[in-house]
Amino acid sequence: MTMILDAFLGNFKEMLTKMAEEEVGMLLGVPGEIEKLGRTVGDIQCLLSDAEGKQTKSKSIEKWLLELKEAMYDADDIMDLCQIKAKERHERHDSSFSKFGCGISMLSCLRNPVFAHKIGTQIKELNSRLDEIYKKKSNLGLIELQGVVAPSNVRPMSSVPSAALVDIVGDKIEEDTSMLVKLLTTDFEDSVNENVSVVAIVEMPGIGKTTLAKKVFHDPEIQEVFPLRIWVCVSKDLKEVQLLKCIIREAGGDHGAAEERSELVSRLKSSIQGKKFFLVLDDVWPESQEVWNGLLREAMISGARGSRLLVTSRDERVARFIQATTTHHVQKLSDDDSWSLLAKQVAFNEFDSETLKNIGLEIVKKCGGLPLAVIAIGGVLRGRGKDIREWQTISESTLWSMVPDDHYFPQAFYLSYEDLPSHLKQCFIFCSLYPEDFVFGKIELVYLWLAEGYLCDKGDLSFLEKGAEYYKELLWRNLLEVVEGYYDQLRCKMHDLLRSFAGDKRKSDSLIMREGELVRRSDPFLKLRRLSVENSTVDLSSDFLNEEKSLRTLLFITNSMSEVSSNALQSLSHLRILDLSNSNIFCLSDSFGELVQLRYLNVSGTNLETLPNSVGNLKKLLHLNVDDCKKLSHVPSSIVDLVELRHLSFDGTNVEVFPAGLRKLKKLIHLNNFQPGHNRSQDYSSLEDLGTLSLLSVLRLGNLEKVTDINVAKEANLKEKDHLKDLEFNYNPNRGCQVSKPIEEKKAAEDVLNALSVPPSLELLQIRNYFGDQLPNWLHVGANPLKLKFLRYLRIEQCECFSQLPPLGLLPNLDLLDIDAAKSVVRIGPEFLFDASQDQTKTKVSHSPIIPFPQLNQLCFAHMPSWVEWLWDERQPAMPKLKKIFIQDCPKLSSLPKGLLCRATSLEVLVIKAVEQLKSVEDLRSVKELYVVESSNLERISNLLNLSLIKIIKCPNLKILENLKPRYRMVLVDYKMETLPEYLRKAEAEKLTVWCTEDLLVMITSLRVGSSEWQKFEHIPVVKFYSLKKSLYATYQRTPFRFTTNVDSSAQS
Repeated sequence: MTMILDAFLGNFKEMLTKMAEEEVGMLLGVPGEIEKLGRTVGDIQCLLSDAEGKQTKSKSIEKWLLELKEAMYDADDIMDLCQIKAKERHERHDSSFSKFGCGISMLSCLRNPVFAHKIGTQIKELNSRLDEIYKKKSNLGLIELQGVVAPSNVRPMSSVPSAALVDIVGDKIEEDTSMLVKLLTTDFEDSVNENVSVVAIVEMPGIGKTTLAKKVFHDPEIQEVFPLRIWVCVSKDLKEVQLLKCIIREAGGDHGAAEERSELVSRLKSSIQGKKFFLVLDDVWPESQEVWNGLLREAMISGARGSRLLVTSRDERVARFIQATTTHHVQKLSDDDSWSLLAKQVAFNEFDSETLKNIGLEIVKKCGGLPLAVIAIGGVLRGRGKDIREWQTISESTLWSMVPDDHYFPQAFYLSYEDLPSHLKQCFIFCSLYPEDFVFGKIELVYLWLAEGYLCDKGDLSFLEKGAEYYKELLWRNLLEVVEGYYDQLRCKMHDLLRSFAGDKRKSDSLIMREGELVRRSDPFLKLRRLSVENSTVDLSSDFLNEEKSLRTLLFITNSMSEVSSNALQSLSHLRILDLSNSNIFCLSDSFGELVQLRYLNVSGTNLETLPNSVGNLKKLLHLNVDDCKKLSHVPSSIVDLVELRHLSFDGTNVEVFPAGLRKLKKLIHLNNFQPGHNRSQDYSSLEDLGTLSLLSVLRLGNLEKVTDINVAKEANLKEKDHLKDLEFNYNPNRGCQVSKPIEEKKAAEDVLNALSVPPSLELLQIRNYFGDQLPNWLHVGANPLKLKFLRYLRIEQCECFSQLPPLGLLPNLDLLDIDAAKSVVRIGPEFLFDASQDQTKTKVSHSPIIPFPQLNQLCFAHMPSWVEWLWDERQPAMPKLKKIFIQDCPKLSSLPKGLLCRATSLEVLVIKAVEQLKSVEDLRSVKELYVVESSNLERISNLLNLSLIKIIKCPNLKILENLKPRYRMVLVDYKMETLPEYLRKAEAEKLTVWCTEDLLVMITSLRVGSSEWQKFEHIPVVKFYSLKKSLYATYQRTPFRFTTNVDSSAQS
């Protein structure tokens, strides 16, 4: 809190100094008040450092800080309105008033006597209020310390782990996972009446229930046994209709526009009818009993026999009402496992581990065996380095002995929270306003923090860089966790127990409304500043909201509100943040423009058809998101008056042109789905309007085929935009066949894209639906690979006309390369690795010291029907760090290059799907996982000496499977084979899973041990057979011999 107050006071003091110089007090009719206010603010600022250190031990000081914060919020509103009025007058009269800070001179707004009198009165009252606050210092024992509050506890960070550390909870989890997988994949006796059996994981929060369920969900055997796997997070407040929709969607079904329970239950039944599924319902509460008994139980029976439901809950009653056949209680971590978890987080070497083990064990014992507590304290210790004295300080903290007031939270949470710098405390607490399991976007979160005042806006990119640091540190401290599946850790969420803890800290001026009921504040006399409305029918016209005139943040989460009324907006004039995303609103009234202090507006995913023209009055607006407003087809011309905008996004809308004047938005940093008009026009903005936007960091362009004038493209001046990191070039995919386009159109597209030369700062690049015969020249980095030295991600998608890839191997930091639907590429040769044109002797092997693709981690080729040949000489070093290759739907590719076999020594995962002419996969000695799918001419797989998993799906001509590392897991799927393949006889698999026709399965069960079919698999320790359609099964175990099946004797005969 003190860090925010210090920033508030600092900015306010600067403003007061300028006002005093301009004798504003005289104009306001309050002579001397401005100077007095400035002195009081300076005196209070000197108390903050002392208050920072004492607030945790004194409720009175904590209350004093809250009182000060209330006053500063009101002061901020006063100054904000002054700046807005000043700017309005400045724009109307085009005067040359002086500027101060980041605003316009106050003098310009004080020429209105009514407004001047109002402001003067408020400043006098504020002065008196702050003077009373300052006078309390003696009773509180606060002393003045010169200088600002230092952002304590900020330390250099190592890289944030790529996976959430909560996934690592000690050795015991491996035993529990194995036990549950075995239980879930073991076929229950025929006496079980229902198709679906239920298993529950029950225990206290923070002990690792979700982590255990995730490990089970992703276990290879679970993936083999259950063709359909569904994961749904069931928060306490999730409505039954939402739950049904979520399950239908995750099951691959379509709920359409259905809203009635009965219709949704019917659609759920259809989605899982006859399918063997594995459904995980995570974090179920007792309040869900009616949903289970009234809706889900009936629908679940539609699944195939052998389906399973896994439920996690903190309440034993849940296991009883869902009638779980087995309830598993997660045990607390042992001290050794707790220490192991902590040591992995801090990334010890062996010496450090032994040195700090004793004190580390003392610390983890205080975590009570809760993984989340160990993880929280690990986030603290990671910042303390390996200094045993620092660890001793943590171990001896008095916070370990504190008793929480209302809720049980591990003491480690309090230590982790108190270790945060003040600015991070505010950012952390803010995240708790969103629902359980809410997924935050990194950029969105930074803009929310900016709008709240947690980041300082200097009119440049510094807030974005600072916000990214905050985001990274909260991840690093394990207070936010990375959501997997997104590049560059761009998504995160907060553990539900940490969310509850953070919510406990924010109750003073913020609350959440659920189902129309309020979660009460600890101090009802403080003005409400933040409100989150979850799953409620409350709208902006409610009496409750009309009374909360000091709201700064208003979030509507999963709300059915359909209209924003004029009256509501008049009472919410101090709003900084308004999130109406995914509500049912279709209209914003003209009075929306009265929200002049608004910084952040999100209406994405709504039914909006237009934005009101008054949106241009929102002069303070920094962030506007209208993504996925499908009915939105145009925006008002007044949008170009939003000169403070930093983020503007139109993804997923039908907005095809932008009003003239985009060049006025010079502070734009993120611009998504800008669709330029045809070359130049006075009616709409074109590419040339980008020329003045020098701060752009993210730019996504659409419908680029409209631009045919290369001079217009050059005037966009992309190559001089030193801050540009993320760039997309998109062309309309619905403009007919690319290959058959006239030569003139193709040439124009090539010339325009060449003219849009990119800057060296670029890190992510995507080109979609481009129809030129050649990729842009600037991708041919040639003798100057540093031209794109920061590029890490490159995706070229649905570009059907170019026939040759440029020398992308010269990009020094490329991490992921994805080539999708390059339909004219026939050959990929040495030119892909290096620029042979620089030296004609280098047609096969480069003698340059530069190794092509030195940082490439993942390579994808997909939907390339003409690709025949991939050449890479085995003498040519390249791709030393490559770990994953995906090759899909490349039917003419007949072989993998020798260079890949010899040089990609870090390759671990190889996925080959629908590569129909490929005859062999061999000599890939580092590959651990191999997936070959629908490759009808594949005959041989051999010499994979590090293999742990192989999946062979619909490869009917495979004959040879040899020289693989013994004891691998193998999955075979083929619903056309009439007998098992002969290569199984020599397979040295540890476990084999076969998915086949019912006829083949029945035949195997009818034959005797030692028969020809049995001889193909009986040497393998464990073999499982499954029939997908009717879920017949058979299980074979070699030692001790065991064979079970649900194929009855009548079927066998």
